Amino acid sequence: MAQSFALNDGAGGSRARVRMPGKFVVLFFAAPALLIALGYFFWRDYAEQRAAFDTVEYRQSIAGAREAYYPMPEFLVDLRPDDDGRTAYLRMKISVQLNNADLNEAVAKIDRAKPAIVERMTLFLRELRPDDFDGSQNMIRMKSEMLRRVNLALSPQDARDVVIEELIIQ
Repeated sequence: MAQSFALNDGAGGSRARVRMPGKFVVLFFAAPALLIALGYFFWRDYAEQRAAFDTVEYRQSIAGAREAYYPMPEFLVDLRPDDDGRTAYLRMKISVQLNNADLNEAVAKIDRAKPAIVERMTLFLRELRPDDFDGSQNMIRMKSEMLRRVNLALSPQDARDVVIEELIIQ
């Protein structure tokens, strides 16, 4: 162990070397630095979890219960050409309604699986034609397929519903 020394002016004015033990160096320099580093890493993980949890929106249902919705990024895709060969573009914004079993776990899981969900949804939407959005039965079929794809990415079924907030076909 390395020893460090400090000069000390004694009572008679003579300078004497006083040994500073290594444990004081560890106690006063290394331990606080370690505590600050650990605190920073715990704070960073907590901030990331809070950021994911803060994106959840709470809405009142018709029955009066509070329901949690996780907004997904906006999708802008080109649809398959129709019979005339015209290409249409789809802009859609959706939210995923979460089960209320364990909201913290569901938000963390959906945040980790967001790239997979976006990929699955984009691939699904690109295979649709503008005619697939006509009528309520087609919309219900499309919503159920989107919910199935979201739940496949989340493994156990953590999503209850997919809510289409905005849908524009141009």
